[in-house]
Amino acid sequence: MRRFFARLTIWLALVLSAVLTALIAIGYFMFALYLWLAVYLVPPVAALIAGVLVLFTAAVLALIASSMFGGLGRHERDSTRGAAETAAETAADIGSLFSDKFQGFASMNRGTSILTALAAGFAVGVSPKLRGLLWRILKKMT
Repeated sequence: MRRFFARLTIWLALVLSAVLTALIAIGYFMFALYLWLAVYLVPPVAALIAGVLVLFTAAVLALIASSMFGGLGRHERDSTRGAAETAAETAADIGSLFSDKFQGFASMNRGTSILTALAAGFAVGVSPKLRGLLWRILKKMT
């Protein structure tokens, strides 16, 4: 179980790093576009054109996405609803397995479990931001 969480953590860190790197690259591309336009235009106009080009690109991507998913017919929507129910059942089964494994781990390592629960309780008690975050998560779940 620890190996699973270690691999999951590494995978999540790599995905977040990739997303962050992609956002930085987009920022550099935008800055390069601005600098290129600033050679030929007044800097405020170059910034305006660069921003408009980014918004236009975002609008085109949004139209492509909406055309891909907006054209679902009634029959296709019904079949996806059945798939969603199957996915919910699968998620419930995975949650049940995870809870069994977690309960077994907690019962085998009672001291560590108690210290972890105490540390989590202390963190929630001390940090109003963390309390607010957990409260918003709980509201979304219900």
